[in-house]
Amino acid sequence: MSTLFLARYLVPVTAPPIEDGALLVDGGRILEVGARKSLTAAFPEAAVVDFGDAILLPPLVNAHTHLELTHFPRWRAEAGETIAPGGDFVDWILHVIRVKRGLPLHRFESSVAAGIAASLAAGTGAVGDILSYFPARTAYRHSPLKGRLYLETLGLDPAQGRQLLSRIGTLLDEKRAGQLRLGIAPHSSYSLSADYLAQIMDFARRRKVATTLHLAEAPAEVSFIRDSTGPLADKLYPYVGWQGMAPPPARRSPVAWAEQCGALVPSCLLAHGVQIDADDAARLARAGSTVVCCPRSNARLGVGRLPVELYRAAGVPLALGTDSLASNETLSVWDEIAFARQWLAGKVEPAELLAMATIHGARALGVAADQGELKAGLGCNFQVLKPAKLPAFAELEEFLCAPGRSAEVVSLFLDAWDVLQKS
Repeated sequence: MSTLFLARYLVPVTAPPIEDGALLVDGGRILEVGARKSLTAAFPEAAVVDFGDAILLPPLVNAHTHLELTHFPRWRAEAGETIAPGGDFVDWILHVIRVKRGLPLHRFESSVAAGIAASLAAGTGAVGDILSYFPARTAYRHSPLKGRLYLETLGLDPAQGRQLLSRIGTLLDEKRAGQLRLGIAPHSSYSLSADYLAQIMDFARRRKVATTLHLAEAPAEVSFIRDSTGPLADKLYPYVGWQGMAPPPARRSPVAWAEQCGALVPSCLLAHGVQIDADDAARLARAGSTVVCCPRSNARLGVGRLPVELYRAAGVPLALGTDSLASNETLSVWDEIAFARQWLAGKVEPAELLAMATIHGARALGVAADQGELKAGLGCNFQVLKPAKLPAFAELEEFLCAPGRSAEVVSLFLDAWDVLQKS
């Protein structure tokens, strides 16, 4: 039997918002999206679920996160680890390494589980999650989240890399962790040799799996790739035992370096992308790359502000991610939207932010045939917000980009089931 879901406001994302909207669902799929009056008249036999003075819209997509670090604030406190005042991006990396090194490995699974729960509670329906401790993938076994789980690898020795890829290849035979498709996460331009990154990309192409790469995140990365100098060479490499292993100067940007390594392909999702110029943006556009922005993490680590204008001019799609609780305060994409609206004031309009947080992320993670917008043919995936007071209809999109939305999520339907069961 078909069901009509009704709400005062309905936001399809890829079409204009609807006042007094309705969603017709049957067999777990959306049949029609439209006005309450017309759909209730056309389908009088349909069951009705009326959310009243609420906002109904697609689940959000967290396209770049590390849910295994959800308990990081707790671990940091237990270890008594801090970053010295004035610490930079590399000091933060060393801080994360120190905290992780002291952990019993079994604690990562419960951390992932906590991240899954926090994501769902904030209206997130799909994630691009990166995992360094592979056994913790079992936390996804019964999760309703969609998206991709990328298995992380790094290193400078291609011979050792072949052994790592062999192990990853065995795990890739599983295809999925829960409902997340497995992929590979070569870590970053400064933690991989050019030969190993090229090897990973070739391996991923042959195995037909997606990849993700941290790229152009910080000024330290730019100086390291271009000149083999700076705090990554001076502090990180000696700390992890890579003394004397810094690569020769590439004399190019991290984006140009990644292009040379074969990493600029549509199936490789790029995270951060703060330190780019117009030539880099053009390279990304030609390659069909998508960049995941993480504004709160970038601000907290002091690595710069996303050059939105360059991406828009080049036509590079942008998605949104929270990164991890090692560099952020929450895993809520609603909180990320609100921060981005203020931090990038005047550069990104509300409708664009909402698209970054839904359909752009869904396309980047390969789940757009199921969620990311509300339209006929997609799965029954949506969230419901119940604010104390609804905005005027003309102010709806601006309202959705303001702080406070996370606490207003009362329902999250994934595959036609309210996984929050609050309403």
